Amino acid sequence: MNSPFANIFLALQQYIQTNLPAIKYIDQDLGQLKSGSRPPVAWPCLLIDFEDFNFENLSENVQTAKGVIMFRLGFAPYSSSAQTTPTPFLQQAISYYDIEWELHKAIQGYSPGADYGRFIRISSSTQKRSDSYRVRELRYSIAFEDFSTKTQRQYVTPTLTITDQMHL
Repeated sequence: MNSPFANIFLALQQYIQTNLPAIKYIDQDLGQLKSGSRPPVAWPCLLIDFEDFNFENLSENVQTAKGVIMFRLGFAPYSSSAQTTPTPFLQQAISYYDIEWELHKAIQGYSPGADYGRFIRISSSTQKRSDSYRVRELRYSIAFEDFSTKTQRQYVTPTLTITDQMHL
């Protein structure tokens, strides 16, 4: 793959699949968790999207890129987490906190390759929904340099011939 975004996505997908087996489905965020019918995912799921990337020119058409990667962590409905809920059900109802925490520990400081910076958490929030699915949104910043359009210079080595004749 040539695209930095494709390479970051594939690295993340492999890394999370290997290090967080509790997450059963990892994909691009194509709106699978929008309110409505049952989402076409396995639970818990992680959907990844690139948002708010800014680019700054350096020299010779090289740019720095800095932006936000959104991790949308989705959970199927569980029982109530009210104080009257029996402990085993309560623990299951709030287990998403532990999965989110494990995801953060894996992602914070992770670099998807030598050409990229490290992930830095910038925010987390709960998506307000009218259904009973639980969705947490985690945002991480990352930066990299894009050399794909760098000006290519051609250098010609001069030929120099030295003779013993002197011309005046």
